[in-house]
Amino acid sequence: MRVAFTHPHASDLGGVERQAHSLAVALCDAGHEVHFFCERSDASCDPRIRIHRLRRWARPFKALRVWAFDLGCRRAIARAGPFDVVQGFGKTSLQDVYYDGSGCLRDFQQYSIGTLPGAWRRALRRSSPHQWLVARIERARYTPGNFRRIVAISELVRSQILRHYGLRPQDVEVVYPGVDLARFRPSDDAQRRERRAELGIADDLPLIAFLGSDYRRKGLETLLQALAQLPEAGLIAIGRDPDEADYRRRASELGVASRVHWLGVRPDPERWLAVADCLVFPSHFDAFGSAVLEGLACGLPAVVSRRAGAAELVVEGKTGALVEGPGDPAAWAQAIRPFLEPARRREAGRAARSQALHHDWSRHTARMLEIYAELSGTR
Repeated sequence: MRVAFTHPHASDLGGVERQAHSLAVALCDAGHEVHFFCERSDASCDPRIRIHRLRRWARPFKALRVWAFDLGCRRAIARAGPFDVVQGFGKTSLQDVYYDGSGCLRDFQQYSIGTLPGAWRRALRRSSPHQWLVARIERARYTPGNFRRIVAISELVRSQILRHYGLRPQDVEVVYPGVDLARFRPSDDAQRRERRAELGIADDLPLIAFLGSDYRRKGLETLLQALAQLPEAGLIAIGRDPDEADYRRRASELGVASRVHWLGVRPDPERWLAVADCLVFPSHFDAFGSAVLEGLACGLPAVVSRRAGAAELVVEGKTGALVEGPGDPAAWAQAIRPFLEPARRREAGRAARSQALHHDWSRHTARMLEIYAELSGTR
């Protein structure tokens, strides 16, 4: 089949970006032809994927850029087509299959805008041209006739779509993302010691892993406060944020700076996840949270916010723990502490890896191919 993907960024780094790229690679492995329509692409992209770079119009104007990408995708796909299936991953209004990996705008606004101080400030932000246009594209996307199938990254997202847009339940199904089980896997004792030595971390130090960007939304402030209540533990932070300097200062204020290792963005997060004892994901809002599944695959018990879709994959007390909200550092410290004990960590880590085995990319790809086959020829 000839398949077209759309997302502003073609890359093997990030959440939805990595999911789209991994699916594209799996489709190429299966002998299909994949075209990726984007504004920019990274050198990390598989060379078999045919990249179509769209012109980035109106760069300083966020709303116009979103509108231009949506329009540009439709025109570029029409010129390069026909395609058996067009699948969207970003802010586009028309496609055969839309993979919703970010959730509905109104739910995201409850976090991103609803927590801003001042009623006028919140009202102005909600009525901004960018927010208005994103909402317009979302309404068009979920209008019957503009899609053939909606695929949600989690039950959390599926329930949002059905609640806001009144679609038929059979139009929206959940297909959890996959994980590369060969890439993300537990390390042996020798690898663990070697990689910890590279970071200057003692082999017997209980270590928490945090993976993600957008530190405010991912709840890093809460995690730093929880770390202050876990004097026996250290933390590795893998990711980036423009305000990282503020979080470093905050770690100093809390007296935990010497126990936090800032690794930045890494092309090989699996190498560093495997040196930790557990993964912590205190997100305020996440449609899924690929870091959780990647941590489970590395044999790490996961302590996860119930506001993240990936919480649906965590078995309470067996493969990790669930925490109701991200704003209670004491609750997070209490949930983390059991998994820093070596015996409990090993038992939960084995269960975590077993859980991840059910989410190999082959299963994800097989279901997506079934959807494509159902839709091909019935455009």
